[in-house]
This record gives sequence, structure tokens and C-alpha cells, in this order.
Amino acid sequence: MKSSFKKKAIIIGGSKGIGKSISTNLKKAGYAVTSCSRKEVDTAKLHSVDTFIKKNKSADLIVLNSGGPPPKKFKQITVDDWKKYFNQLFLSFFLILKNLDIKRGGYVFYISSSIIKEPGNSIIISSSLRSAMSSLLKSYSLENLKKDITVINIAPGPFKTKRVKELVKDIDKFEKSLPSGKIGNPDEIGKFVRFIAQEKIKYISGSTVYFDGNINKSFI
Repeated sequence: MKSSFKKKAIIIGGSKGIGKSISTNLKKAGYAVTSCSRKEVDTAKLHSVDTFIKKNKSADLIVLNSGGPPPKKFKQITVDDWKKYFNQLFLSFFLILKNLDIKRGGYVFYISSSIIKEPGNSIIISSSLRSAMSSLLKSYSLENLKKDITVINIAPGPFKTKRVKELVKDIDKFEKSLPSGKIGNPDEIGKFVRFIAQEKIKYISGSTVYFDGNINKSFI
């Protein structure tokens, strides 16, 4: 008799864009998915994260995902900006990883950004804090080797999401300027996460996988 037990997946920022695509694909893979919108857990607000942690004690798979800060030049950034987005992009994810029990053999996916490899001069808050979180995630992966928890940092370039519309004025012109001639489809990342989890791919743990359409010219 086939077991009716389903593995549990939690998607932070799972109501739209890349998070929604991952949620849809994991359901196809047979996971029982809890897909959290900002109303259900707002990572910019620690009390919201605390409520989430009290309600969710364990999972087989978690996706850490959040929208990004607005573009600002170096001298435009305020202390309040740093405090807000430190909570949203770093501290909240740390608290979730610290308190949520990822079961043996489970998965942690972090949606960062390709800018962690090549920071610019406008999305400074995002590149700084996502780089810091990427470093923390590597430490987390080493900490959980004995539990066989697979940790993957997914670093997207421009994708067809609300975020790109916020950052780019002329989408068509921008898309034509890209090496691939197109903006990424969130479903590609959803299918990637589904494949890794469904096929039990484990040896990739601790890695950063770039989905940037060859924007970054580095081969490392």
C-alpha cells in the first residue's frame, strides 16, 4: 500500500513570482506545501517572524525568499533603511533557520540574486545583505552535514517578476540588451527546485547556482 504521508515544504514569499512557481512545482512533486505571503509572514517585522516560528516547528524543505529593497545610491541610504532590510533579508532568515527543525535529509533553498557576484552602485542594500546571507548559509550547510541537509543558494538575474518592473523602465529595450535576448521565466527555477528535491540530488549542497542568462561574464 502506498503511504499517504506527504513531505512538508514551506515557501517564504510564495504567493507570486519565483516563490509561487516553486510552490506550484513542489505540489506536483507530491509535497504538502505551505506557501506564505507577506501577510502571513513579513520578514521585515520580527514579531511576524516570531509568530511564524511558533506556528511552524519543522519541515522537510524550506525556501527562503523575499522581495528586495528599492535602488538607492550610496549617499541616499539611511540608517533606517539598513535596519529594515537587515531584518527582512538577513536576521529573519537566520531566526527561521535557527528555530525551524529541517528534518534529516531535507532541503534548504535560498533565493538570493546574481548581484552577490557582481555588485553595482544602485542596488547596494540588496547586494550587501544577500551576500552576507549567502555566507551564513554556507556556514549553515557545514553545520548540518551530519543531518544530510542539502543547502542551495539560487542566484537569479532578471526574471519576469514585479521586481524587474520596479527596477527597469523600458522592459522591452532592457530584454533586447540581455545576452540571451530574453528575461528569465520563473518556472525554470520552480522546475529546478522540483528536480533537485524529487530526484534526491544531494552532492550539490553548499553551492550557489546562478540563473542569470549569462549576464555575468566570470567563469568562476
